[in-house]
Amino acid sequence: MLKKVLKYDLKYTYKVLIIFYLLTLIFAIFTRILFAFDNSFILDILGHITSGATISFIFSILINNMMRMWARFVKNIYGEESYLTHTLPIEKKTIYISKVLSSIITMFTSILVILLAIIIAYYSKENLELLKNSLNILASAYNSTIVKLILMIFFVFFLEMTFAIQAGYTGIILAHRSNNNRIVKSVIYGFICYLLTQAFTLLSVFIIGLFNKDIMNLFITNDIVNVEVVKIIMVFGIILYTLFIYIYYRIDIKLFEKGVNVE
Repeated sequence: MLKKVLKYDLKYTYKVLIIFYLLTLIFAIFTRILFAFDNSFILDILGHITSGATISFIFSILINNMMRMWARFVKNIYGEESYLTHTLPIEKKTIYISKVLSSIITMFTSILVILLAIIIAYYSKENLELLKNSLNILASAYNSTIVKLILMIFFVFFLEMTFAIQAGYTGIILAHRSNNNRIVKSVIYGFICYLLTQAFTLLSVFIIGLFNKDIMNLFITNDIVNVEVVKIIMVFGIILYTLFIYIYYRIDIKLFEKGVNVE
Protein backbone atom coordinates (compact mmCIF):
# COMPACT_ATOMS: atom_id res chain seq x y z
CA MET A 1 0.00 0.00 0.00
CA LEU A 2 2.93 2.35 0.67
CA LYS A 3 3.95 2.08 -2.99
CA LYS A 4 0.47 3.10 -4.15
CA VAL A 5 0.27 6.08 -1.81
CA LEU A 6 3.80 7.12 -2.74
CA LYS A 7 2.95 6.85 -6.45
CA TYR A 8 0.09 9.33 -6.09
CA ASP A 9 2.18 11.69 -3.96
CA LEU A 10 4.96 11.71 -6.56
CA LYS A 11 2.50 12.10 -9.42
CA TYR A 12 0.98 15.16 -7.74
CA THR A 13 4.37 16.83 -7.33
CA TYR A 14 6.04 15.85 -10.60
CA LYS A 15 3.01 16.98 -12.60
CA VAL A 16 4.22 20.55 -12.04
CA LEU A 17 7.92 20.01 -11.37
CA ILE A 18 8.52 18.30 -14.71
CA ILE A 19 7.53 21.53 -16.47
CA PHE A 20 10.11 23.51 -14.50
CA TYR A 21 12.72 20.80 -15.10
CA LEU A 22 12.22 21.01 -18.87
CA LEU A 23 12.22 24.82 -18.95
CA THR A 24 15.37 25.00 -16.83
CA LEU A 25 17.25 22.55 -19.06
CA ILE A 26 16.01 24.21 -22.26
CA PHE A 27 17.20 27.65 -21.14
CA ALA A 28 20.48 26.11 -19.93
CA ILE A 29 21.04 24.65 -23.40
CA PHE A 30 20.23 27.99 -25.06
CA THR A 31 22.64 29.70 -22.65
CA ARG A 32 25.40 27.27 -23.60
CA ILE A 33 24.79 27.76 -27.32
CA LEU A 34 24.54 31.56 -27.19
CA PHE A 35 27.63 31.99 -25.01
CA ALA A 36 29.57 29.90 -27.53
CA PHE A 37 29.50 32.88 -29.94
CA ASP A 38 32.17 35.23 -28.61
CA ASN A 39 32.03 37.87 -31.32
CA SER A 40 28.32 38.68 -31.43
CA PHE A 41 26.98 41.52 -29.30
CA ILE A 42 23.35 40.54 -29.88
CA LEU A 43 23.90 36.86 -29.08
CA ASP A 44 25.85 37.83 -25.96
CA ILE A 45 22.89 39.87 -24.73
CA LEU A 46 20.52 37.00 -25.52
CA GLY A 47 22.88 34.66 -23.67
CA HIS A 48 22.69 36.79 -20.54
CA ILE A 49 18.90 36.84 -20.82
CA THR A 50 18.69 33.04 -21.07
CA SER A 51 21.27 32.76 -18.29
CA GLY A 52 19.07 34.90 -16.04
CA ALA A 53 16.06 32.78 -17.00
CA THR A 54 18.00 29.61 -16.15
CA ILE A 55 18.87 30.92 -12.69
CA SER A 56 15.28 32.07 -12.18
CA PHE A 57 13.91 28.63 -13.06
CA ILE A 58 16.46 26.99 -10.75
CA PHE A 59 14.99 28.93 -7.83
CA SER A 60 11.50 28.16 -9.12
CA ILE A 61 12.29 24.43 -8.99
CA LEU A 62 13.25 24.64 -5.31
CA ILE A 63 10.32 26.85 -4.33
CA ASN A 64 7.75 24.80 -6.21
CA ASN A 65 9.20 21.54 -4.90
CA MET A 66 8.72 22.66 -1.31
CA MET A 67 5.36 24.31 -1.89
CA ARG A 68 3.94 21.26 -3.69
CA MET A 69 5.08 19.00 -0.86
CA TRP A 70 3.43 21.16 1.79
CA ALA A 71 0.28 21.68 -0.29
CA ARG A 72 -0.04 17.94 -0.85
CA PHE A 73 0.48 17.30 2.86
CA VAL A 74 -2.29 19.71 3.89
CA LYS A 75 -4.72 18.74 1.12
CA ASN A 76 -4.25 15.01 1.51
CA ILE A 77 -4.22 14.80 5.31
CA TYR A 78 -6.22 17.78 6.57
CA GLY A 79 -8.09 19.17 3.55
CA GLU A 80 -10.61 18.03 0.97
CA GLU A 81 -8.95 14.63 0.40
CA SER A 82 -8.50 13.87 4.09
CA TYR A 83 -11.68 11.86 4.60
CA LEU A 84 -10.73 9.49 1.79
CA THR A 85 -7.12 9.32 2.99
CA HIS A 86 -8.04 8.37 6.53
CA THR A 87 -10.46 5.67 5.40
CA LEU A 88 -7.71 3.81 3.58
CA PRO A 89 -6.79 0.47 5.22
CA ILE A 90 -3.29 1.66 6.15
CA GLU A 91 -1.62 3.01 9.26
CA LYS A 92 -1.19 6.75 9.76
CA LYS A 93 2.52 6.10 9.97
CA THR A 94 2.50 4.71 6.43
CA ILE A 95 0.75 7.83 5.13
CA TYR A 96 3.38 10.03 6.74
CA ILE A 97 6.28 7.88 5.52
CA SER A 98 4.97 8.32 1.98
CA LYS A 99 5.13 12.10 2.38
CA VAL A 100 8.70 11.93 3.71
CA LEU A 101 9.87 9.61 0.94
CA SER A 102 8.24 11.76 -1.74
CA SER A 103 9.99 14.86 -0.38
CA ILE A 104 13.37 13.06 -0.41
CA ILE A 105 12.87 11.66 -3.92
CA THR A 106 11.60 14.88 -5.49
CA MET A 107 14.20 17.10 -3.85
CA PHE A 108 16.96 14.71 -4.92
CA THR A 109 15.82 14.82 -8.54
CA SER A 110 15.43 18.60 -8.31
CA ILE A 111 19.02 18.99 -7.12
CA LEU A 112 20.22 16.67 -9.90
CA VAL A 113 18.37 18.74 -12.52
CA ILE A 114 19.81 21.95 -11.06
CA LEU A 115 23.33 20.52 -11.10
CA LEU A 116 22.85 19.29 -14.67
CA ALA A 117 21.53 22.68 -15.76
CA ILE A 118 24.52 24.47 -14.22
CA ILE A 119 26.94 22.08 -15.92
CA ILE A 120 25.20 22.48 -19.28
CA ALA A 121 25.06 26.26 -19.09
CA TYR A 122 28.37 27.17 -17.46
CA TYR A 123 30.86 24.31 -17.25
CA SER A 124 34.21 24.75 -18.98
CA LYS A 125 37.85 24.48 -17.98
CA GLU A 126 38.03 28.26 -17.93
CA ASN A 127 35.03 28.59 -15.63
CA LEU A 128 36.39 25.87 -13.36
CA GLU A 129 39.66 27.78 -13.12
CA LEU A 130 37.72 30.97 -12.45
CA LEU A 131 35.82 29.18 -9.69
CA LYS A 132 39.14 28.14 -8.14
CA ASN A 133 40.41 31.70 -8.21
CA SER A 134 37.14 33.15 -6.91
CA LEU A 135 36.95 30.65 -4.06
CA ASN A 136 40.45 31.10 -2.76
CA ILE A 137 39.94 28.29 -0.29
CA LEU A 138 40.15 25.91 -3.23
CA ALA A 139 43.08 27.49 -5.02
CA SER A 140 45.58 24.88 -3.92
CA ALA A 141 43.36 21.86 -4.59
CA TYR A 142 43.42 19.67 -7.66
CA ASN A 143 40.52 19.75 -10.08
CA SER A 144 39.28 16.35 -8.89
CA THR A 145 39.21 17.62 -5.32
CA ILE A 146 37.20 20.64 -6.41
CA VAL A 147 34.63 18.50 -8.21
CA LYS A 148 34.25 16.24 -5.18
CA LEU A 149 33.91 19.25 -2.90
CA ILE A 150 31.27 20.84 -5.13
CA LEU A 151 29.31 17.59 -5.18
CA MET A 152 29.57 17.46 -1.39
CA ILE A 153 28.26 21.03 -1.17
CA PHE A 154 25.30 20.08 -3.36
CA PHE A 155 24.62 17.04 -1.17
CA VAL A 156 24.60 19.21 1.96
CA PHE A 157 22.28 21.60 0.13
CA PHE A 158 20.00 18.67 -0.76
CA LEU A 159 19.83 17.61 2.90
CA GLU A 160 19.14 21.18 4.01
CA MET A 161 16.28 21.57 1.52
CA THR A 162 14.87 18.18 2.50
CA PHE A 163 15.06 19.18 6.14
CA ALA A 164 13.28 22.47 5.33
CA ILE A 165 10.38 20.43 3.95
CA GLN A 166 10.48 18.23 7.05
CA ALA A 167 10.36 21.28 9.32
CA GLY A 168 7.37 22.47 7.30
CA TYR A 169 5.62 19.15 7.93
CA THR A 170 6.24 19.56 11.66
CA GLY A 171 4.84 23.09 11.56
CA ILE A 172 1.73 21.90 9.71
CA ILE A 173 1.11 19.05 12.17
CA LEU A 174 1.53 21.35 15.19
CA ALA A 175 -0.69 24.04 13.66
CA HIS A 176 -3.48 21.61 12.80
CA ARG A 177 -3.78 20.51 16.40
CA SER A 178 -5.52 23.86 16.96
CA ASN A 179 -8.87 24.96 15.58
CA ASN A 180 -8.09 28.34 14.03
CA ASN A 181 -5.49 30.20 11.94
CA ARG A 182 -3.96 26.92 10.88
CA ILE A 183 -2.19 28.22 7.78
CA VAL A 184 -0.60 31.16 9.60
CA LYS A 185 0.42 28.94 12.49
CA SER A 186 1.85 26.36 10.06
CA VAL A 187 4.18 29.00 8.63
CA ILE A 188 5.17 30.31 12.06
CA TYR A 189 5.73 26.90 13.64
CA GLY A 190 7.63 25.59 10.63
CA PHE A 191 9.83 28.69 10.54
CA ILE A 192 10.54 28.39 14.26
CA CYS A 193 11.48 24.71 13.88
CA TYR A 194 13.83 25.59 11.03
CA LEU A 195 15.45 28.52 12.87
CA LEU A 196 15.97 26.49 16.04
CA THR A 197 17.92 23.84 14.17
CA GLN A 198 19.97 26.45 12.30
CA ALA A 199 20.86 28.08 15.62
CA PHE A 200 21.81 24.67 17.01
CA THR A 201 23.97 24.02 13.94
CA LEU A 202 25.79 27.32 14.33
CA LEU A 203 26.30 26.70 18.05
CA SER A 204 27.65 23.20 17.32
CA VAL A 205 30.17 24.56 14.82
CA PHE A 206 31.23 27.16 17.39
CA ILE A 207 31.74 24.50 20.05
CA ILE A 208 33.87 22.47 17.64
CA GLY A 209 35.79 25.65 16.95
CA LEU A 210 36.78 25.80 20.61
CA PHE A 211 38.93 22.73 19.91
CA ASN A 212 39.96 23.62 16.36
CA LYS A 213 41.51 27.04 15.75
CA ASP A 214 40.98 26.84 11.99
CA ILE A 215 37.22 26.48 12.45
CA MET A 216 37.20 29.18 15.15
CA ASN A 217 38.78 31.53 12.61
CA LEU A 218 35.47 31.43 10.75
CA PHE A 219 33.93 33.30 13.71
CA ILE A 220 36.73 35.66 14.75
CA THR A 221 38.49 36.54 11.49
CA ASN A 222 37.82 36.93 7.78
CA ASP A 223 41.00 35.08 6.84
CA ILE A 224 40.92 32.52 4.05
CA VAL A 225 40.37 28.99 5.37
CA ASN A 226 41.94 25.91 3.85
CA VAL A 227 40.11 23.23 1.96
CA GLU A 228 40.36 20.73 4.83
CA VAL A 229 38.29 22.98 7.09
CA VAL A 230 35.61 23.23 4.41
CA LYS A 231 35.57 19.44 4.10
CA ILE A 232 35.17 19.06 7.88
CA ILE A 233 32.23 21.48 7.90
CA MET A 234 30.62 19.73 4.93
CA VAL A 235 30.89 16.31 6.58
CA PHE A 236 29.58 17.76 9.83
CA GLY A 237 26.68 19.33 7.93
CA ILE A 238 25.80 16.00 6.31
CA ILE A 239 25.77 14.23 9.69
CA LEU A 240 23.83 17.00 11.41
CA TYR A 241 21.12 17.45 8.77
CA THR A 242 20.63 13.70 8.52
CA LEU A 243 20.18 13.64 12.30
CA PHE A 244 17.74 16.56 12.18
CA ILE A 245 15.64 14.86 9.51
CA TYR A 246 15.46 11.68 11.57
CA ILE A 247 14.62 13.51 14.83
CA TYR A 248 11.83 15.53 13.23
CA TYR A 249 10.59 12.40 11.52
CA ARG A 250 10.26 10.63 14.87
CA ILE A 251 8.56 13.67 16.46
CA ASP A 252 6.10 13.96 13.57
CA ILE A 253 5.24 10.26 13.74
CA LYS A 254 4.45 10.56 17.45
CA LEU A 255 2.30 13.66 16.90
CA PHE A 256 0.62 12.18 13.85
CA GLU A 257 -0.33 8.96 15.57
CA LYS A 258 -2.03 10.89 18.41
CA GLY A 259 -4.78 11.88 16.00
CA VAL A 260 -5.62 14.24 13.14
CA ASN A 261 -8.10 17.12 13.18
CA VAL A 262 -9.38 17.38 9.62
CA GLU A 263 -10.85 20.64 8.32
